[in-house]
Amino acid sequence: MPYYLIAGGYTTWLLLLLGVVLLVSAVRFLRGATPRRLAFLRALSVAYVLFTLGGVATNVTVVLWAVTRNREPGTTLDVDVMIQGLGEAITPIGVGFTILASVWVLIALGVRKTHDDGEG
Repeated sequence: MPYYLIAGGYTTWLLLLLGVVLLVSAVRFLRGATPRRLAFLRALSVAYVLFTLGGVATNVTVVLWAVTRNREPGTTLDVDVMIQGLGEAITPIGVGFTILASVWVLIALGVRKTHDDGEG
């Protein structure tokens, strides 16, 4: 796991930090669902998805630049290095979407709990 976090670069660490904010907010929503909390979670989720995709785009750009930076004209690309780099570049998607899925499970439970409490 430590290599996974290092491989994703700084965006992975920022996603973890923002993910903690999302998870805490989702737990608060689960304990006391309000339309205001739901609106906050929706807006932060959209920002989180955009940040995740932006992190991947940045990482892919760095990998492609690094692979071609010192290459002599007419030589072949180092495909092994490029594949490893692209594997590391998509790390933010794994981290970001896993956290986001967990957040939305908590939100779904909060909505269900509120619905059940309203019927009882």
